[in-house]
Parts: sequence; C-alpha cells; structure tokens
Amino acid sequence: MKIRTSYFYQIRNFKQNMIPVSTCLSDPIWYQPPDGEEYYFDKRGIVCGLRYEPLIVQYMGTCSCPCENKNELKGQCTTMKEYRQLLETVDFDKMIKGFNYCANKFHRPFDEEPIIVLIVYEAPNNPCSERKMLQEYFNEHGIECKELEYPIN
Repeated sequence: MKIRTSYFYQIRNFKQNMIPVSTCLSDPIWYQPPDGEEYYFDKRGIVCGLRYEPLIVQYMGTCSCPCENKNELKGQCTTMKEYRQLLETVDFDKMIKGFNYCANKFHRPFDEEPIIVLIVYEAPNNPCSERKMLQEYFNEHGIECKELEYPIN
C-alpha cells in the first residue's frame, strides 16, 4: 500500500486502485455519501465518502489562511501550527491499520498496488496547505508520502 496526497478536483482522474480519504473539515456535496451510508462508488467505480476524522482539525487560528496575513511566514502560521499539533495526537499504528483495512476492502483491480490518497482542499502549489505536514508526518514515521503524480496514467 502506498500513501499519497491530492485534492478533490483530481478524484475525477483517479484509477480504481486509488482510494481517496478526506482529511477536510467539510467535503464537497458530490463526495458525501447518501444519508445513512459511509461511502459510495461513483460511476467509474471510485469509492467516495471515506474520511479519517483524527486527521481533521477544527481550526482555532486567528486567520483562515496564512496568505491573508502577510506578517506570518508561509507554513508557520497559526493554522499550520495547530495542524502539526493535531498530527502529534494521532495514533499512527491505528491509522495505518485502518488504511490497510480500506486498501484490502476497496482496492481494484487486484494486480495494481492500492494507493490511499489523503485528500486536502488546496492545490499542490498552495504553500498554506496541510499536505506538506501530512507528507512530513508519514515520512517521519517511515512511510513514504508525497503528492500524487499528475497526469495520472
């Protein structure tokens, strides 16, 4: 199993071995499963609706985006510091077990390695995204995590 980061827009290009897992406070309406369901499959067979709640923070920072506050260094704003603190509270082993369960349950076709794709809102060129912290966090725990490569082949 591989772990990558991406954003909601790219799910339209995912292959069936890519399993999106939202890390966002709220998801686009099209990603949300029907009432009473935990997930659904889109018309291409991509599972949608999965979330990992321990990676979701309710921001308490004074600015909604570091780019809005020019006095703060990019990546060092209150919001990003809070996200880093949140990551330190996550039970890493439990999370990996959950991701392995999802990889075994949802991955198709079976001849391709499953990829858990942690979904964030921002595009990769936004320096104010939690994606860099997620990547650092997994890499620090010995699991390679980087941005999904585009275009997706």
